[in-house]
Amino acid sequence: MLIILSLSSAACISGGLGDAENQRNNALRRAALAYELRMRGGADEVLVDCGYLEWRDNLGFEGRTVWLTPFAREEYLALRNPQSTYIYLHLPQRMDGHFIIEVERSGTSGLLKHRLGLQLQGKMWLVVQDERISP
Repeated sequence: MLIILSLSSAACISGGLGDAENQRNNALRRAALAYELRMRGGADEVLVDCGYLEWRDNLGFEGRTVWLTPFAREEYLALRNPQSTYIYLHLPQRMDGHFIIEVERSGTSGLLKHRLGLQLQGKMWLVVQDERISP
């Protein structure tokens, strides 16, 4: 039993388990962030929901990127500088053959929330739906 646990732990640490899902989630995040920056402009930092075993990737943001596990999320949000603007990418969710990422944005006009629908076209994820959600 101990050998199985050790091997599965080593596989998780090395990125072996869930690697395709990690790559997909980070590609979805990159596409959603690029779209958000292009459509609504920049922010001081990007906050990214992630699972405990997900590896963090460069999402193409020049500023500060903070990866938030479920345990760290509430603590970080309570302690962060309220004067700093942010783009918050929630966990990607599969829905009816495509993926959804909810995006929260703070700024001078308050809090904005959008639901972005992404589909794989060729080898790239593209935003095909942008729906505003009331806060």
